[in-house]
Amino acid sequence: MNIKELQNTQINKALAYTLGLIYPLYKEKKLNGREYILGCVNHNAGKVTQDELNKHFRDVYKMFKECMGSSAPEIKTNKTAEYTISPKEGFTVLVEKAGVSEIECIKILTHKVQEIAKSSIEIKKEFVKGCFDGRASWDTTAHYLSIDVDRVYERQDLVIEIIESLGIVINNNRRDINHKKNDQIRIKPDSLDYFMSNIGLYSACRTNIVEKAMRLL
Repeated sequence: MNIKELQNTQINKALAYTLGLIYPLYKEKKLNGREYILGCVNHNAGKVTQDELNKHFRDVYKMFKECMGSSAPEIKTNKTAEYTISPKEGFTVLVEKAGVSEIECIKILTHKVQEIAKSSIEIKKEFVKGCFDGRASWDTTAHYLSIDVDRVYERQDLVIEIIESLGIVINNNRRDINHKKNDQIRIKPDSLDYFMSNIGLYSACRTNIVEKAMRLL
């Protein structure tokens, strides 16, 4: 799939999940001479088992094929002997830029996420699942489930609007403008049980981490 095809594809669960992976923290990479937008599933080394990764990959791949068939986005493992998309363990959903500028790509993605904001609850859930499925981290001190987001407040507000429309209470950690770390959107402890019961994650690894942490709250 390329960004122009994404622009013209009707919103479905697979596309909503893909946008959830991509939109909060926009990343690009050139592979074999082609430029891609990345929706990364990342784990630190030693923090995920191969069985957990395999299950996650299979579940996402199955959903993509059921929803989009041969037009589904490409999925690649993060590291092989031929390339490295991310140094971390996991896999990445790829959308080819097809010569479109970064600014225009973000405009297209924003328009599609705005469509999600007006879509059904099930579509919104899949988007939110994508947001937290790929790179969420557990804050052991504050007991938040957090994702890093770009310091672009209009885009943050759009993501927050969708999350909160599902009844999830969040904390928006907006750092100083020149802070080296990314801003964060964090699910508060009081909403974790609702989130896991009603939305959940495809990631077996992150599901295990959150469920174990919840038992200790």
